Order: sequence, then C-alpha cells, then structure tokens
Amino acid sequence: MQLNLQLLNRNSQIALWLILGSLAVSLSVAVLFQQFQWLLIAPALLVVIGCLLYTEQALLLSGAFAPLSINQDNLMGGFGMSLPTEPVYIFLFGLLIFQWFKEGMPIDLKVLKHPIVLFVTAYGLWLWISSVFSTMPLVSFKFTLARTWYIVLFFYFGIRIFKNYQRIHFYFGWFTAFIMGVVFYTLIEHSKDGFSRGSSYGISWPFFPDHGMYAAGIAWGVFVLVVYAFYVRQFGFNVAFGPVFLLLLLILLFAVVVSFTRATWLSLIVAAGVWFITKLRIQFYWVLIAVFSILTVGIIKQDEIMYSLEANKQGSSDELEGHVKSVSNITTDPSNLERINRWKCAGRMVAQRPIFGFGPGTYVFQYAPFQKSSELTLISTHAGDLGDAHSEYFSSMSETGFPGMFFWLGIVFSTVWISFRLIYTSKNFKHRLTTYIALTGLVAYYAHAVLNNYTQYDKLAVPFWAFTAVIVALDLKSKKQAL
Repeated sequence: MQLNLQLLNRNSQIALWLILGSLAVSLSVAVLFQQFQWLLIAPALLVVIGCLLYTEQALLLSGAFAPLSINQDNLMGGFGMSLPTEPVYIFLFGLLIFQWFKEGMPIDLKVLKHPIVLFVTAYGLWLWISSVFSTMPLVSFKFTLARTWYIVLFFYFGIRIFKNYQRIHFYFGWFTAFIMGVVFYTLIEHSKDGFSRGSSYGISWPFFPDHGMYAAGIAWGVFVLVVYAFYVRQFGFNVAFGPVFLLLLLILLFAVVVSFTRATWLSLIVAAGVWFITKLRIQFYWVLIAVFSILTVGIIKQDEIMYSLEANKQGSSDELEGHVKSVSNITTDPSNLERINRWKCAGRMVAQRPIFGFGPGTYVFQYAPFQKSSELTLISTHAGDLGDAHSEYFSSMSETGFPGMFFWLGIVFSTVWISFRLIYTSKNFKHRLTTYIALTGLVAYYAHAVLNNYTQYDKLAVPFWAFTAVIVALDLKSKKQAL
C-alpha cells in the first residue's frame, strides 16, 4: 500500500506513530478481553489532539481506521457510538464549522458547479427538509446530522484534501492496510470452524456486526490491491512488492468468498464488468441506455421472469455452487423472500408519502404496518429489530420520497459518468488508474446497495464519500491541466 510518510514532516510522523501505537494497544486489549472497548476513548482523545495540529492527516488516518472501529451500543446510558472514530469525526466536524464561522467558508465556484457536488448538495439539503416533515423528527434529525458530518468531512473537505494527489494514495493505502487487519483477524477466527457458512454470520464481530456489512466493507480494498499489484511501478513501489500485493489480493478475495455474502459476490462481478466496459471504450450514454432498456424489459416481462424464478428451489447452502444458485430463489429462500417483503413495504410507504417520505432513518420504525400477512416470512418481524429496507434505493425512496431518491440516483449516475469521462480523456496514466480504483470501489457498492443499505455506518459511509470526493478532485485537476 502507498503508505507515503514523506508527506509528513518529522513531528507529524512522530504523532502518527504515537496514534497508531495507542490504537494498536487499546484495540488489542479490547478485542482480546471483549469487554474493555471503552479503552478506545484514549486513542480517540490522542487523535483529537492530532486534529488540532495536523487536521488533514488526522482526518485521513481516522477515516482509514473506520473498518477497525468498534461499535458501543450502551455507552453513557444507552448512547451508541463507534470507537475510536466517531468522537474524532464529531470533533473535526465541530472544528470545521467553527473555523468556517470565524474565518468565512471558502467558496470555490468551480467546485460548487460540479455535477456530483450539485447532486450531493441537493441530497444533503433534502435530508434536512424531509426531516422537518418527518413522522419521527428526533430520529430523522439525529440520522441527518450524522450523515451530514460524513458528507462534510469526507466529501466536501475530502475534495480539498485530495487536490493533493499523493494524499489520495495515503488514504487508499492506510484504508486497505486496516481492512487487511480485519480480514486476518476474521479468517483466523473463522478457520477454527472450518470456514463454515453457519459461523460466517457473526465471525467478524466486534468489528462488523454481520457478514453482509463485513463483505461490503472489505470489498473496497479489492480494486486498490488489483491496481497496486499489476501496476506496482507506476505508484513508486519496488517491483518486489508486486507478488506481495497479489498475495494480499488473493487473501482478500478468499475472505469475500467465505463470507458467504451473495450480494458482494455479485457486486464485484458488476464492478469488474464496468472495468471491462471502459477498456472497450464504450461511452457512458450507451451504458445508461442499456440499463434503462433492461429495466423496461424487466417491468414488461415481470410475470414471465417471476414464473421462471419461482422454479428455483435452491436454498442457502454451505456448498458455494448451491449458495450461488440460491441468489434467484424467491420461492423458499427466507432471506430473499424477506428482502422482497421489505421492498414492497417501501413501495407502499412512498405511495402514502411520495414527496417527503416518512423521514430519514425512520423506515425500521415505520414499515411494520405496511406488511401483508400473505408476504410474511419465517424471519419477518414487527419489532423493527432485524435490519432495514435491505436497499439503499428503496430506503431512500421510503424515507425521503421520490425527490430524495432522485438526488441519490443523481449522485450515482453523475459519479459513474464523470469517471468514464476521466478514464477516456485524462492524459495522466496514474490519474486514470486512480480513477479506476475509486470507480470500481463505488460501483461495487452501488450494486451491493440494491440488496443492502449500510451508509449510515461509518465503516461504509467513510469510503463511500471519500471515494466520491476522489472522483471530483481528479476531475477538477484534469480540467485545470487541460487549460
């Protein structure tokens, strides 16, 4: 990984290693004894001090550390927080807001006019507007505030940080290194049960609460390692590092496979397909036409498609082949049936409140009355304690109405469009490779997000907004160089 410490002066390097050492000791104690997570408050305070002196480095490092954060649901009287990262994000968010009020918010019209920035801004504003009209205002405002500090820190401020190209790979490298830490820990624990499917569901605890989030989180590192392994010299590494990166990539792919998360398997295939499409230099509008054509045919032929899918009786299995086949089983597979149940609830919810939705963060509390008895499954619940809408798109639609979903889709499609343009027009080969890393990581999550929604958690929110900021920063740099 591109762990370029030359970006830092000597004092910054000393502070960095102190922070990492404190994190390592506290994390080891917390994991080994599984009851001292509060110790992670100590390195969090150390990082906060680092924020005052080295704000950008501290933000990137704390963002990279997100995969290793530990969630505490019962901290200080039932208040939940991810340690040691969230206290740092809250502090940095407050620090930036204070500085902007004191010194004036720096406004760059070129940044504000960027298509991705426009959609992100509209999406963020709509979250606050829909919170005002929420059925549960307190829940919505808390949800929106948390999402706002992720957007401000890792998207808006991220664009500014990533104008320095080397900082992009500083973040990519540390983020992937910490991901590999989670992977090694999880694989060691999972090997004790022979990598069985049954033990895969919670084996990544305390870092990830379930296998779906774990697989989605570590998938961000796959294409970082692909690019570093096959283009090792372009990023200043000794050629001897090539086999090391390749070995890490194979380990990471093995971790994805034995996570038994079908959504992540499919998402990586989709991301690889997008890479292949760009190699053929197919223009984005043809991809857009193809996507909408497939959706149109799917709607027209939905009865035939449903009839064909109902013929598949393959349930989830310890055998990989059987587990893959169970992806399209909507007849007997409880997971697939429950997901469809949640989606239908989201559709009924937006039909009732099409403009503002039920409010950000409220789906889990509001969907139960919209379930039909004929669609309930073995794992259905009215308590709202077994997951959300199981889709970023349906969640956005039900919670923020059709406008919110439109802005969310705008972020997705504008980011892919700008990435295609960068890959096809940028004259800087390293910038194109970096765009590939960010694009494929994001596309993998866009695809995964059809079946799950995790951007309310720091482990997925940080890379989502940071990778998006990378695309914007590279596009602005490309335009500047073209002048």
